[in-house]
Amino acid sequence: MLEFEMTRERVPCLYELSFKKGNPPVLVLRIHNDFLEANKGCSPTQTMLGYMREEHNLGEFLPFGGEYFGFDEALKKVKTEDQFTEFNIEIPVYRKETAEKCNYCKGEGWDKDLQLSCSWCDGTKHKILYDWKPFIAISASLELLTSLTEIFNKKTSEKKYQLMSIRTTCGKKSGRFPIGGSYGIDFCNWLATFPEGHQFSRVVQTMAEVHAHIYSQEIDFYDFEAYVGSNDWLVIGCPGDACGIHRSDEFWEPGEGKVFSCHNLDNAIQQIELLIGLAVMSDEARKEI
Repeated sequence: MLEFEMTRERVPCLYELSFKKGNPPVLVLRIHNDFLEANKGCSPTQTMLGYMREEHNLGEFLPFGGEYFGFDEALKKVKTEDQFTEFNIEIPVYRKETAEKCNYCKGEGWDKDLQLSCSWCDGTKHKILYDWKPFIAISASLELLTSLTEIFNKKTSEKKYQLMSIRTTCGKKSGRFPIGGSYGIDFCNWLATFPEGHQFSRVVQTMAEVHAHIYSQEIDFYDFEAYVGSNDWLVIGCPGDACGIHRSDEFWEPGEGKVFSCHNLDNAIQQIELLIGLAVMSDEARKEI
């Protein structure tokens, strides 16, 4: 499996994460054409697709070979360049303020019983809608994609090496949206050039900006973190109950890759925000490796 191969050897790049600022912000996946050709037209079993559609109330699943991949057109093919095809995942908005009056406070923006701003409309006086569905479609699509990349047993012809691999799961219950994977040897050696405690400010700022886009609200940057922990470990965190990506192994030696795991990923938004953190780290490392 790719995750464990990368701890022992340099693996030719199969895919990589990247990030694009914009409105909406975009999580980018560049996937090697060798993998796409091998998986062209392939779909998970009808049993699995049926289960995921029913479990998450999802629409049509599109396999590789067309302009989109995944559920509800979650991944959009953008271009093919240098043996890689780029797919964009546009980050949706979860919290949407409507023009309608809030049903609870009747458009006053104030809770008379509690003598506080109305918690139903956040004091906006307008009805607020919350939409999980596009985030679930992204998470479910990435689960199927990363399961395919993990079992792909061919080496691509690419000269640059895989910096990190990811494996995600889309669950319906709390704590069921984990991210796992591994950091490649080159990424770990690059990370080791930073002192313990080094803060990756661009990662923090990007995750906070994406969070503000998702919730249509500003948020304090202190709710996010991205830094070098002890023994050259990468720690990335987002709002939640100790929610973040952490080490799986206690020790690391130069010349090895690392397996990483997560803690308390309760929903698809947290999963996507942490993937964006990894994408920005990948962009930063790729500039120097």
